[in-house]
Amino acid sequence: MKRKIIKQANQAYTLTLPINWVRDNNLDKKDSEVEVNVQDKSITVTNTGNVSLKKAKLEIDKVAECPLWSRFNALYARGVDEIEIHSAEDASSLILECIAQDIGYALVSQKNGVYVVKDIGGGNYSDIDEIFKRVFQMVLMFYDSAIADVFGKEKEKLESLEKRDEGINKFCLYLQRAINKMSYADPVKGRILFTYSYALEKIGDEILRLWRTNIRGNVKKTDKVREIVNLSKEVLDLVFDFYYNFNPEIADKIQSLKSKARKTISSLTKQDPPTLSFVHYALQIIEDCSDMTHLNLMKGL
Repeated sequence: MKRKIIKQANQAYTLTLPINWVRDNNLDKKDSEVEVNVQDKSITVTNTGNVSLKKAKLEIDKVAECPLWSRFNALYARGVDEIEIHSAEDASSLILECIAQDIGYALVSQKNGVYVVKDIGGGNYSDIDEIFKRVFQMVLMFYDSAIADVFGKEKEKLESLEKRDEGINKFCLYLQRAINKMSYADPVKGRILFTYSYALEKIGDEILRLWRTNIRGNVKKTDKVREIVNLSKEVLDLVFDFYYNFNPEIADKIQSLKSKARKTISSLTKQDPPTLSFVHYALQIIEDCSDMTHLNLMKGL
């Protein structure tokens, strides 16, 4: 929508805000404040306090479990607070299973084929940077545990491994939800952070695949294989450090370690399929981390 700017006597300019947005965000009170961010030709006005309630509806007749699960996750990450679901058949068990990965979501009512899911967690999304840090630390710990098990006593089972991965995915979704709920005050940083949330989830998936390959197959853990894994963990640690301590030299080191890992893999003699898959996942973690340095450079330069 277009709005006119009005010149004031003291050379300042005013711009009116849409009244529905003001009311939805509980800003129609005396001394309400908003965050104003200037970025080139754009000005972003953000409510950093109470956020508006978002609702959605779903028709799930003849919908398979997987599509329904993905729809719930999409609505959750979008920032929807209440979902009204319509189904001709009993869907309570399916709904409960689908919302298990969404922190705060609960099935609060069901009547005459209408089910209502609400966010009852009352999450505080204001400190997005702290949420991001915790998610990143979870991924780091996930890889530490994987390396310790793979090159240690190898006691982990597939069932518990899947639960670890579900925990990572839960908090990645929570991070995406927090960004969308608060409409990050700095739009560029908000988009970078949202992209980061996907990158972290992807790295978590690569760690899962690496660990799962070791459980399922007879991976030959030679010195070179272990070197590649250690390089990938070092690169992941560097990306975390780079996010909080901007230094382009860290980006250069990451690229150097990536080249070293590629060279080490190319020097491997003919390997069996499980070992090849194993080192591929380790290298993919390095490649993903290398891509994340681009996001850090965008944020810091």
